Amino acid sequence: MRHWLIYISIIFSLYAASAMAQTSMTDVQRQKKEKQEEIKRTSSKIDSNKKEITRQLNSLRSIEADITAQQSLIAGLRAQLDSINAQTATVNDSITAINQELAKLRRSYASAVRKMHSHSSSFDRLMFVFSSGSFHEAYRRMRYLKQFQKWRKRNADKIDEQLQLLETEKQRLEELKAQKTKNLTAQQRAKLDLEGQKSQQNNVITRLRKQDKQLRSTLAEQQRQADALDRTLDRLIAEEQRRQAEEEKRRKAEEQARAEAETQRKQEDKQQKEEIAEEPKPAKPEEKTPEPSDLIGKAPSSMPKPERTFRGSFESNKGRLLFPVTGKYKIVGTFGQHRHPDLKYVKVNNNGIDIEAQPGASARAIFDGKVSAVFPQDGYHTVVMVRHGKYLSIYVNLSEIYVRKGDTLKAGQAIGKIYSDPDDGGRTILHFEVRKERDKLDPQQWVK
Repeated sequence: MRHWLIYISIIFSLYAASAMAQTSMTDVQRQKKEKQEEIKRTSSKIDSNKKEITRQLNSLRSIEADITAQQSLIAGLRAQLDSINAQTATVNDSITAINQELAKLRRSYASAVRKMHSHSSSFDRLMFVFSSGSFHEAYRRMRYLKQFQKWRKRNADKIDEQLQLLETEKQRLEELKAQKTKNLTAQQRAKLDLEGQKSQQNNVITRLRKQDKQLRSTLAEQQRQADALDRTLDRLIAEEQRRQAEEEKRRKAEEQARAEAETQRKQEDKQQKEEIAEEPKPAKPEEKTPEPSDLIGKAPSSMPKPERTFRGSFESNKGRLLFPVTGKYKIVGTFGQHRHPDLKYVKVNNNGIDIEAQPGASARAIFDGKVSAVFPQDGYHTVVMVRHGKYLSIYVNLSEIYVRKGDTLKAGQAIGKIYSDPDDGGRTILHFEVRKERDKLDPQQWVK
């Protein structure tokens, strides 16, 4: 009996220990699952925060581009207004001068008419002539009357001409006043738009500054992606240069081999001719000495051409190359290294320009060229690099590609569709670069 009790006790203890172990394992699994869910939620939150900050940064860049465009518009309207004011002053001076000239003509005309008032009728004019003391005096009086009639007509015509000119200047003045009113209205509307844009800008900046740590992290990530893209492009261009150097070296070696073979052939031909010349030859009839005209031949078709400047080259079209996107656009990121205009502690280093286009817009070739690379890049979707001699144009952030490596392109040919970010309201941004081999150039100085 005692043994049974001990046996039951042991079994109970083992069962209890097993139950505790199972409970402990369940707790561990539950805690592990909760931890994984928490990590997942945290990761999702971080990712969501990054996307939100990216949206806000893109929004800020877009607003800043709008503000710059609006300020440029206002400056242009102010210049137009200054021009209108200057033209108005000139027209007013012209009207004053015309009025003075008109008054002078009218006084002169009235005075002359008053003097001739006694000879206004045909009878009076005849009496004025016949009352002369001699024939010579009568002739002079007739000539005087004719000259007066001509003078009177000329002055009347001149007065009419001045009146028409005055009317024209007054009409022009009215047009300038209407233009000025329209200009002032446009200025007021532009200033209101600018104030609204600046208010939006301040709101975005305030939100970004509240997330300073996350903002810095996002900017650092964007810079890391930009640096990675730069390294990839440098590597691809260096590989191209190496291949070109090897091809040039092989071409020169082949040319040298061909030249040596040609020299060898000529030597053999010469030796063969000398051996033939040493053999006895039968007498030949005397040949006629050729005339100098018989020795004139055609110039070789492969004559070297004189050096000249090629007007159709990529470089010669600097400032006139096609803009790399179709449809409406605005530049939201400029070339070079500079401080962010609103986030003063942020330093921007841009190897090209960033262009915000309309959703569905395509990137296009800015000049004739050949596709030298097509590759995916982290943070930038797909990149296409086009070579134009020593120059390259680079199209970054494409979602669909219409060309392949090795394709020859014409200026304006579509390269690919620009990626529209569904998490950012379909915002469509192309990063675009121009390089001379690995030297980075400001695209805005090349495209128009």
